[in-house]
Amino acid sequence: MEEDASEGKEEEIKPEETKPEEVKPKEKKKLSKGVILAIIVAVAVLAIAAIAYYVLTADSRNYNSAKELFNEEKFQEALEIFTELGDYEDSERMAEKCEYELSVDGQFMRSLSKGLMARWAESNTQAEQGFIGEDPDLYKKYCEIELEYVGDFAKQTFDNSELGADAKQYVEYLNQAQEATKFYTVDYTTFSTQWADTYANRTILLKKFVDDYGLTVKEEYQDTLDDLLVDASAAQEQVEVKDSIQKMTEQFKIETTEDEWGYKTYKIFMKNTTDRTFEYFNAEINLYDGNQVIVGTGNTDQLSSWKPGQEASVGAWFDGQIDPNDYVIEYVPHYQSGTYYS
Repeated sequence: MEEDASEGKEEEIKPEETKPEEVKPKEKKKLSKGVILAIIVAVAVLAIAAIAYYVLTADSRNYNSAKELFNEEKFQEALEIFTELGDYEDSERMAEKCEYELSVDGQFMRSLSKGLMARWAESNTQAEQGFIGEDPDLYKKYCEIELEYVGDFAKQTFDNSELGADAKQYVEYLNQAQEATKFYTVDYTTFSTQWADTYANRTILLKKFVDDYGLTVKEEYQDTLDDLLVDASAAQEQVEVKDSIQKMTEQFKIETTEDEWGYKTYKIFMKNTTDRTFEYFNAEINLYDGNQVIVGTGNTDQLSSWKPGQEASVGAWFDGQIDPNDYVIEYVPHYQSGTYYS
């Protein structure tokens, strides 16, 4: 009898399958009302602090913004902010500065500075290109550059009348210098005299703009301005010397002597009323009639080492036998005093 194939085999026992344990979600802890209230209070405090900081620093931000506008020459916008800031920091002073910059006075001073710097920039460019000597076209161009900036102010009304007069005079000096360049090729003596005179007068006036009205330039041009101010001091000294000599010549007296044959000789009596010793001194003499026409000319002898307070009597010659006391007399002095010549 055929045995059952399964007989004798141990019955295979399968392990009982187990299901993984089901993980239950943790229960969330609920915040207590006290904690929630504390968080709300903290957030509120932070929000209030942020708002307070924003409010407290608003003036500082506005002030810095106004300063930037001022530096950008947006003076009207800056003025409005500084005015709103009241007495914050130096806002009142800055508001006054804005008003000044907006005035004709402030506009002129700003334009004067820009015109000078533009002139010097062109001069530096020409020097870099090798143009250093005299050139009437360049001299004229330099004047034109400045006039582009300040020329129109000759027709404007200034708050400071003295500044207005000085501004108009400065424009006139630029026009005179420009006019002098026309003589360069036809009459160099006239050119050099007029150019030198206007340069001296212009530098003296620029020194006044610096000293009295606060003229400034950018740092890169400060050395040029400083050199100009040195020239201004020398020019001012020359003007003072000329003025003192002019006053001195007004005190000169002429004595006419006629001999038995009708020949006239002339003596000039003079006193050195200046504070300078003249290495040499003599004068041309012009005689004017009532219509300001020169009707005669003459010359004096030359003095040497003429000291302050010293009196002198020198001979004089005229073209023709005339009585100079019948006319208006003008003395044109020539002298050397220290390092100054005329």
